[in-house]
Amino acid sequence: MSSTDTPGDQLLEFEREMFLNVLNDNSLTIASKGVAIDRLLHHLTATYSEKTQLVLVIGTNAELEDYIITQLSADTSTKTQLVLVIGTNAELEDYIITQLSADTSTVGQRPRRLTAETCSAADRRDVYMNGGVIFITARILVVDMLTSRVPFELVSGLIVYNAHTIATDCLQAFIVRLYRMHNKTGFVSALSQTSHAFIGQFAKLDRIMRYLFATKLYLWPRFHVSITESLSSRSAPTVLEIRLSMTPLMKSIQFSLMDLISLCIKELTNSNNSFLYDCDELNAMNVISLNFDSMVKRQFDPIWYQLSAKCRRTVSDIKRLKQLLFSLTQSDSVTFYHEIKAIRQSVVLNAETSDWLFWEPSETLFTASKERLFATKKGKQVIDIEINPKWNAFHEVIQEIDTETKDMCETIDIIVIVENMNTAVSLEKFRDKGVDIVLRELHAKCELLLSGKSETKIKDKSKKTSEETDENLQTLTQLLRTYSKCEESFEHREHKLELHYHNWHQKGIHLQNMLTVLRPKYVILYDPDMQSIRQIESYQALYLSSESVRVYFFMYDGSAEEQRYLKTLHIEKEAFETLIKTKASLVIPSDRDGKSDTHPDLIRGSDDSFILESNPRVGGGQTSSSQVMPTKRIIIDMREFRSDLPTLIHKRGIDIEPMTIEIGDYILTPDTCVERKSVSDLIGSFNSGRLYTQTEVMVRYYKRPLLLIEFDDQKSFNFKGKYWGHNAPISGSHTGRPNVMSQLVVLTIHFPLLRLLWSPSPHFSAEMFEHLKQDREEPDAKQVLAKSNQQLPAEYVTDKYDIETKEFLLCLPGVSITNVYSIMNSVKCIAHLVELSVEELTEIMGNSLAAEQLYRSLHHKVVDRTNDDMNRLKDEKKWKRFASKRAKT
Repeated sequence: MSSTDTPGDQLLEFEREMFLNVLNDNSLTIASKGVAIDRLLHHLTATYSEKTQLVLVIGTNAELEDYIITQLSADTSTKTQLVLVIGTNAELEDYIITQLSADTSTVGQRPRRLTAETCSAADRRDVYMNGGVIFITARILVVDMLTSRVPFELVSGLIVYNAHTIATDCLQAFIVRLYRMHNKTGFVSALSQTSHAFIGQFAKLDRIMRYLFATKLYLWPRFHVSITESLSSRSAPTVLEIRLSMTPLMKSIQFSLMDLISLCIKELTNSNNSFLYDCDELNAMNVISLNFDSMVKRQFDPIWYQLSAKCRRTVSDIKRLKQLLFSLTQSDSVTFYHEIKAIRQSVVLNAETSDWLFWEPSETLFTASKERLFATKKGKQVIDIEINPKWNAFHEVIQEIDTETKDMCETIDIIVIVENMNTAVSLEKFRDKGVDIVLRELHAKCELLLSGKSETKIKDKSKKTSEETDENLQTLTQLLRTYSKCEESFEHREHKLELHYHNWHQKGIHLQNMLTVLRPKYVILYDPDMQSIRQIESYQALYLSSESVRVYFFMYDGSAEEQRYLKTLHIEKEAFETLIKTKASLVIPSDRDGKSDTHPDLIRGSDDSFILESNPRVGGGQTSSSQVMPTKRIIIDMREFRSDLPTLIHKRGIDIEPMTIEIGDYILTPDTCVERKSVSDLIGSFNSGRLYTQTEVMVRYYKRPLLLIEFDDQKSFNFKGKYWGHNAPISGSHTGRPNVMSQLVVLTIHFPLLRLLWSPSPHFSAEMFEHLKQDREEPDAKQVLAKSNQQLPAEYVTDKYDIETKEFLLCLPGVSITNVYSIMNSVKCIAHLVELSVEELTEIMGNSLAAEQLYRSLHHKVVDRTNDDMNRLKDEKKWKRFASKRAKT
């Protein structure tokens, strides 16, 4: 490390150890949230940013990429290798690019970001040949690998950021597998800070390491000895814990909400469907945790159609009550009461009404919410608004900082960490307008609530009050301008403190970037967050060696937000303890690095294909060396690489050829085209009418058009889902559109040649494609491209006749799909068809009965038939008149 390095470019002791562990090694590194993973990626990128290397990075975000790129220098004086990074996002990429561009000590070239907007497909080959570190999206990289644009022999390594996603993201696993199939010497470095994502399933950690070809596992929990010693040897942040007591009414509301949540969970546990899911995970503590929504999705999505209407409604009620629980401490009392009142006024006595609205704790909830706004004095209801205690404490902290720094002339930057931006807006309004003006606005809202006005009028009144307040402030300013001395003091105080808000749901490098750029001495942790605290610890250790950053830690004592914070710490600690035990008993095979072809993930082909290719005359059923089996191939549209199906097709031993095709998604054979639709995509295509157009083109150009309806393997393969069947919305009541099944029936009637393929998962789809290709001719890319450009020669066109004429003939009696082409091949036009006799039609159509029906329909006199119909109608009217007279008599 050179003497010109800034503190941010230096590595702490434990960061240096992490860096040396993963350097040029096939490894998986799992660290606690907020502990050095982003900085580790930054220094890995700086190390490989030389023209002797090519490294690819996946899995980052744009912000982190920009940060790293701008931090590295752009010296391109040396020759380089290539390193690929996958799994990042734009935020992380921006961060790394920024950091590396600013690092003047780094000798090398700037990392590059490859997207469809920044670089065309024709130029990407040259970018790879120039080497360096490249941040690239997974979809672009897999296409370039399949089309041989990536020079595999030049790639030094692959960095996979957010490595835990490889368990569910088949595209990233496909990239790592292709890389290892063609490159046996490069490294694979995987990074993650989501420890709980590696547990919860049988041998999940071992499976992820197998996907990554990782031979070593490094665990870095916050309680790691190296991390503890490294941070304790430096000055620690000064933490002022501000524990607030909730008001008695807030406590009453919280207890009521927790009771309602517990009763809803009890309803689920006692239901007839309780054997379908894990009731142990359904408890009040897990409900308030951040992982509750993912847990509900994991448990209930596969069995949603089996749940009764009451169970489904109860699951939705738990989510709603959880939102109210945290809204209690985040929003003001007027907004919270408005939410409660809207729920109560929406009650309709039918089967869809939530049960919790009629339980005893709900009455306490409604009563206490109202008492926070209104009080009874002398028999009259008056407005008495309860202010959020955190607002007052926040105001006092700002005043304290203002008093301490009143002698400083420079601007004091303060970072305020909140859970969502709605809280930031409320705090900024409270700080700018003051307590009196905010109370006046809330008072105006309460008056409208008393009068029973709608929510729109409440918002209009609030806006009007705000405008009046602005006018008052402007008048005050004009008065102050008459006193120059007061004016200078006012302007000096206005620009003294500058607050910067960070939403901790906005994961990634955002807070670290703010800390690095602003170098604040004051941080207000308005809503507690584990990752933010650790990032502040690292900031203190790196940038503030002589003084401590002051952190104001807000928390309601005995609240749900406190339990959620403690639950987050417990989940991570428990996850690392499980990983440490698993690592102690982990057995890693000698071929795990994938440098030999015996790795199970490098073996392509299904068991069926192995049986078909084996020769029983060769000993042991081995394949004959003299017999070369033809390679199967499927042409796939570029846009389909967002799904998992191409990965699974390749795994089954079928080569895939990516192309931009306009007709269909998968071309299996020269006459077989497949349009793949997920359930949500199928509904959207029907609503927009796009599917009818796609099917019409497929039917015109291919003999075997197929529509693949593919379900999610994590959800139920059943019509009784959320979108159709018994649980679908009633036609006309919501969207007015017909049911999806009805639309499918109409589609198959309109296109009789279309065949439907039903698949419960992408794995089953890949197996179906393999069977559909058995003993079939391989597709030709030039022919497919010609069809997409609609410039086909006549011998390649399946339906070379006018489709409107064919549909007209199919509407005539006696004409069917079996004889319509015989008629169109033998007859020049409709006029010629009319001139043919019954015998000639029989010879063409091959059926005398069908020919006679067609002949009669073409030669029956329309005028005579019309006259006959008119006479018959007159006779019917006379008979009805005669019958009515008889009835009167």
